[in-house]
Amino acid sequence: MFENLQKELRRLAASTQVSVPLESDEEGYIDKECPSEACLFQFKILGDDWKSVVRDEEVFCPSCRHAAPAKSWYTTAQIEASKEYVRGTVINGLNGAMRADAQASKRRQKPGAFLSITLNVKGGEDAILLPIAAAEPMRLRTACDDCACRYSYVGAAYFCPSCGKNSASHTFFQTLATIRTSAGLGETLSGVLGPDEADVMTRTLLEKAILDTVTSFQRLAEQLYEARTGKEPRRNAFQNIDAGSALWEAELGISYGQLLEGGALTQLRIFYQQRHLLAHQQGMVDNDYVTRSGDTTYQVGQRLLIKESAALEFADLVERLGTALLARYAA
Repeated sequence: MFENLQKELRRLAASTQVSVPLESDEEGYIDKECPSEACLFQFKILGDDWKSVVRDEEVFCPSCRHAAPAKSWYTTAQIEASKEYVRGTVINGLNGAMRADAQASKRRQKPGAFLSITLNVKGGEDAILLPIAAAEPMRLRTACDDCACRYSYVGAAYFCPSCGKNSASHTFFQTLATIRTSAGLGETLSGVLGPDEADVMTRTLLEKAILDTVTSFQRLAEQLYEARTGKEPRRNAFQNIDAGSALWEAELGISYGQLLEGGALTQLRIFYQQRHLLAHQQGMVDNDYVTRSGDTTYQVGQRLLIKESAALEFADLVERLGTALLARYAA
């Protein structure tokens, strides 16, 4: 009497997997999440590239570079939705089997029989099974310089999910964009914090912008130099305008002075010296700063005062230098 139900139960017992359809977003990207519990960074990969570029053996997190097989990168939301999909699949299979048994029992009854037993199935509504929807498209998109894998993300990404490479140019421009954003948060902070807290936070962000701008160019220059020469540059050489310029002049035959006009290079040198004061002297002006920078706006013993306009100008100058260096490097 319960042949179909028993058959369905045996089928379920023998089943090892259920295929769960996942949708891509409207731009063709599919959702992924870093499986590292310490990270859980969410990003997207173009569906075509996930199939044809990404390797099954190893995928990398764009944020922390955690590596794991391709089957490990489902998002938390996808996993939870998949559980419901599987549950619905099981329920629908059992419901269908019981209805089939009920219909079979009715067909076996003989008209006019002294005793008849039939099955009647009540309730047991079928689950509606829909493909798991993708999250909204992510605004920031890029393609790997090495393997051309296309991916999108929110915030910042440093590594290609397919090959794990860190793109010097991508990281450079991404960092400068972050610096510009943080440097312009003063008005926003004034609206949500008290005047004292807002002033301290704004000052801290602007000073950090000066430090991070030098670091962004240093990282770019070090990667380009190592790729070009096959050797590492002297430690922190690209934290110094003159030392870094000398290295590139020896390698490419061109100095920073040939990549930027004189006035820009002079201002860049001042900003670099200000970075040195912030990193090593807590911003207090000393004789070395006055001598090396040529900046006559400060007296020894004063403290640097970084304005938003200065932080943005520094980012612009470094971007110009980095862009010019990338162009010469690629030539």
